[in-house]
Amino acid sequence: MQTAFPGKGRGMMVSRRALLAGAVICAAIALGATLWVARRPSAAPTQQTVQEVAVKKVPVVVATRDLLKGERVSAADVRVVNLPEEQVPKDAVTNLGVVENAILLQEVPKDTPLRVFQLQPSPEQLREFRVPIGMRGFALYQPFTEGAADLLMPGDLVDVIATRRHGETTIAEVIVRRAQVLVAENFVPGKSWEETMRQRILAQAAQRTPTPPEPQQAQATSALPQGEGGSGQAMMRRIVLAVTPEESVRLARALEEGRALTVLRNERDYLPTPPLRSPQVVPKEHEVKTSPPPPPAPPAVAPIRPAPPPHTVVVYRGSQREELVFGR
Repeated sequence: MQTAFPGKGRGMMVSRRALLAGAVICAAIALGATLWVARRPSAAPTQQTVQEVAVKKVPVVVATRDLLKGERVSAADVRVVNLPEEQVPKDAVTNLGVVENAILLQEVPKDTPLRVFQLQPSPEQLREFRVPIGMRGFALYQPFTEGAADLLMPGDLVDVIATRRHGETTIAEVIVRRAQVLVAENFVPGKSWEETMRQRILAQAAQRTPTPPEPQQAQATSALPQGEGGSGQAMMRRIVLAVTPEESVRLARALEEGRALTVLRNERDYLPTPPLRSPQVVPKEHEVKTSPPPPPAPPAVAPIRPAPPPHTVVVYRGSQREELVFGR
């Protein structure tokens, strides 16, 4: 005879329900975790990704062939490659524009990074401006405090005033009109413009911010422009103007006789102006009045002596008469 245990069956049913509920909850948690992981970016990179992040690469310019000293670099002679940062020199060139048309100061083997000190910038890069056809580039050196020297920038239009001394009078005259400014920069005595521009370009290639040269103490008075030899302070501006050949001749004469100052002009000012000069009439100093010279005397003429009368001889031959004339 079997005995039924009602309490035991009820307990087994409750246990099955609990297990089923737990399974459903676990399935929900697993599904939620799967969706969360799927939506979240991968936080466990592969070994290759870890290696790529650890080794930083830098783009540098390298030679595609063996380059010789004194060669002019072309676009076909170089290319850009990515090298590990620890293999790249600190002064390696990273800009193709700096290398193109530059002159090599040293030999560069193939696949070797080009360095800043190995390059001499091309003349086009050093000059940074081009003189228009038919014009001339004339350089003026002005103190900061004279004319419009400290205000000028490349592209401005200026007039040039020449001043000179005539006895006790100062004569000022406009000798150039509407000249375009090609260069306007600080001038450091004893340092050539080529060296200044070369250092500026190399600084850009080395990814440094170039700074314009500041005025410094002059090294020698002979390096200063004429008329500034006794100042000892380099407070000068170098101004290159695009002028006609005739205007360049007038500027050269003005600098020989005195000074030349620049003044700004509006780029839309095309109004013709008469020749400006102050004073308009230059006073004549130490003028000596002299009487006009007497007219020249007529040349002396020798008196004309009359010819002596001829001597006549009469000869009779029978009934014939003949006269013979003899001169004295």
